[in-house]
Amino acid sequence: METRRVKVPVATIWKSKESPRKVDQPALDGDVKKWVEQMSDEESVALSDDDLLETQALFNDEVIIDHFDGEWAKVYVPSQRDDSDSRGYPGWVPTKLLSDSQISYPPVTSIVRVAVRTANLYNANKQPILEISLGTVLPQTGVDGDYIQVVTPLGEGYIDKSAATLPSVGDNAGETMVEMGRQFLGERYLWGGTSSYGFDCSGFAYTLHRVLGFDIPRDADDQQENGLPLAPEEILPGDLVFFAYDHGTGYVHHVGMYIGNGKMIESRTPGAKVDIAELTEPKFASEFAGFRRYWR
Repeated sequence: METRRVKVPVATIWKSKESPRKVDQPALDGDVKKWVEQMSDEESVALSDDDLLETQALFNDEVIIDHFDGEWAKVYVPSQRDDSDSRGYPGWVPTKLLSDSQISYPPVTSIVRVAVRTANLYNANKQPILEISLGTVLPQTGVDGDYIQVVTPLGEGYIDKSAATLPSVGDNAGETMVEMGRQFLGERYLWGGTSSYGFDCSGFAYTLHRVLGFDIPRDADDQQENGLPLAPEEILPGDLVFFAYDHGTGYVHHVGMYIGNGKMIESRTPGAKVDIAELTEPKFASEFAGFRRYWR
């Protein structure tokens, strides 16, 4: 089984090699920040309407290579659990966004997770070389003053200690996830998104859990099938809230994160933004499909 690692801040994983449009060139080059900034609302919504994307993988994420086809690779993302395939989430990615060969890291004693919206990755001279997203996971090999030494697909690197420091709020991991999520209020929804540059609904839940080391499935329907089921009187901030067609009995199509007082934070829908919604909002009340907890 051949594996590679993502060597750009965010690699967008496409439904097929034919999916990308002209406007998507920055994503094909690994510059998701530029891609999202220059895409119109209509072009962003079309990613969903035309079913162009599968997901995204972050810097250093491992992918399993199924096969290469020209300048593309069919891959599976094992860190993103998907009930349809034990190898992980499938899709197509430009080969140039991946390491040139399989990377075997030396044994490491700890893992560092980026806990801020974005962080700089520095080289040995402490010069910034990449901006990496919340949720990026790197093996730690040492400490150098105010920096954490890490190994990456680009070689030895450093990040600020502060970039891996969780917000200090409340008494539990759920409240920490809610606090991290609030910094994205007003950010445009991105179909398939799992990074600080844009999330879809389940990608938002997935990445917030990932920062704290909680492994949850990638998609809302799989997230609803796992975790700890909760009665309404048991819910706490950080728990996930699910919504399904057919008055809550059909396919699960949306997930939000409970924040308390009958409200949730969510990356709502294509064309909308990360917002806070009341669970009693008619659309949500009529499609409620249960609560799940992953953080305990």
